[in-house]
Amino acid sequence: MELTHHMRSNLKRLRLPGVAETLDVRVREARENKLGYLEFLSLLVQDEIVNRDANNLQKRLKAAGFPYEKTFEGFDFSFNEESFPSATVRDLATCNFILKKQNLLICGPPGIGKSHIAQAIGHETCRRGQDVLFRKTSQFLSEILAPKNPARGERFLKKALSVSLLILDDFALRTYDQSQAEVLYTVADERIGRATTIITANRPPQDWYGVFPDSVIGGAILDRLVSGAIKIITTKGRSYRKELGSSPVF
Repeated sequence: MELTHHMRSNLKRLRLPGVAETLDVRVREARENKLGYLEFLSLLVQDEIVNRDANNLQKRLKAAGFPYEKTFEGFDFSFNEESFPSATVRDLATCNFILKKQNLLICGPPGIGKSHIAQAIGHETCRRGQDVLFRKTSQFLSEILAPKNPARGERFLKKALSVSLLILDDFALRTYDQSQAEVLYTVADERIGRATTIITANRPPQDWYGVFPDSVIGGAILDRLVSGAIKIITTKGRSYRKELGSSPVF
């Protein structure tokens, strides 16, 4: 008992909580199965890796800012097969387009699953050890342009420019002023070809021009977001909210 207590104390000093948590179980397994020293040590090391991976995933998910936990495990691939073909969605779930630094546009009526797909891709990206940032576009702009704390806004913008995946939900839902348009231009320009941005919107890209203060900056933003992007654009689809009474994020 004293040796175990001493061992736990040392594991705490070495910051090996995964080993400390499973130590008793692994010792019992080693005795019952007559494990060799290397086998025993290998199991403890694996326990620590699993623990750290789980903790790191939770940190990335929290930093991403997802309002709900939406994953592909909880996605009904058959519900809107016509709008979102399951083969297409499953291909996006591999996150290969993120490795290629491609953007993704998902456009269609409210409630059909756009945000769920975007957040599920974000969740998969976090599982793969990459940083993600999710925001409603209006909230995203408010956090950057908040006049009470410009330093915080600058840090948030820097993060938005650096993450592997940026998800802007409900894009072009309302008109943008000059400052907001300039932020969106900066984001689109800095990230093109360097990292992936996912856009969800209720309207197709050709209808976005009217939300910008002038056609020049609007065209520049759309060119950077849309050119070379994967586009899933639909004008119809079954609504989860209307048919299933599901949570508001779809």
